[in-house]
Amino acid sequence: MKWLETPDYRAITPIYQQIKDAVVRAIENGTLTEGDQMPSIHKIRQEFNLAPGTVIRAYEELKELGVLSSKQGKGFFIASSGIQNKLKVFLLFDRMNAYKEIIYESFMEHTGRDAGVSVFFHHYDKKRFEKLIRDNLGHYSHYVVMPHISDDISKILHKVPEKKLILIDAHVPGLSDGYNAVYQDFENDIFTGLESGLESIRKYSSISLSLSKSKFQFVPEGCITGFKRFCNTHHLEHAVLSSVFQTEIRKGELYIVYDDNELFHLLNRIKEKNWETGKDIGIISYDDTPMKEILAGGISVLTTDFYRMGETAALFLTDSLKGKIHNPFRLIRRNSF
Repeated sequence: MKWLETPDYRAITPIYQQIKDAVVRAIENGTLTEGDQMPSIHKIRQEFNLAPGTVIRAYEELKELGVLSSKQGKGFFIASSGIQNKLKVFLLFDRMNAYKEIIYESFMEHTGRDAGVSVFFHHYDKKRFEKLIRDNLGHYSHYVVMPHISDDISKILHKVPEKKLILIDAHVPGLSDGYNAVYQDFENDIFTGLESGLESIRKYSSISLSLSKSKFQFVPEGCITGFKRFCNTHHLEHAVLSSVFQTEIRKGELYIVYDDNELFHLLNRIKEKNWETGKDIGIISYDDTPMKEILAGGISVLTTDFYRMGETAALFLTDSLKGKIHNPFRLIRRNSF
């Protein structure tokens, strides 16, 4: 059983997944071939001091994937050695929210049924990000990563073979040019998006960008730079706020918010003051979701096309698309602005 090393009990990857990955690697390198008998559940459990349920789950999930078959009274066998032709994708998000669900659903729709996709979350934590990458190196055919971390992570991503690396939503300075990416150009996107609504923006006395400061909210520096450039170009009164929770909102002003909790807070304050959204005060939210289409009669948004982003990332997997693709971005006008 040389193909199965002692599991890493400190790894973020669950033990049952480590066993599954070991089986797949052994098939890919020819150590295990079709018809080979697998060690019994009892033998693996005993050798590595594991709970029976851990080994059972690994075997049963491999059986569902068509990798293993079982014969009553005889155990488990390698059912197919063709797994090396299947896509096995490591998908790393910052956290899950409504627009990430759109990316994920689109990605899965366009990836195809034969692909195996494992989803992980780094929660903007550099150490967790590095551990997830390190623990999963060599286990996947592709690494699809959303690199939303304020610190430099280029050295971490250098460990991933560039032909296997796909970045979504952002570039990472310091990487070589061999990887694929579908990205937002944060500075120019917010600038051109606001330009398209300039005439309506001018009716407000000032415009404020709230950074929604939180360890669970990432605001790219380019968005702040692009916002300031837009306001300075058109001589508009403006401010960059840490949070609208700490701000007295004023009639006749326009607020751009990232966090949905801040959006709800603004709407509640507007309701308390008996103001009318889009008339007495303006709101633009960042990143569109289905909820914002109907909330308060429709919330205006600055947004990229998340469905397109998921589709483009999936196309990179099949080599039908290569390079660095700028994802479409626009201002969608609704009743709040």
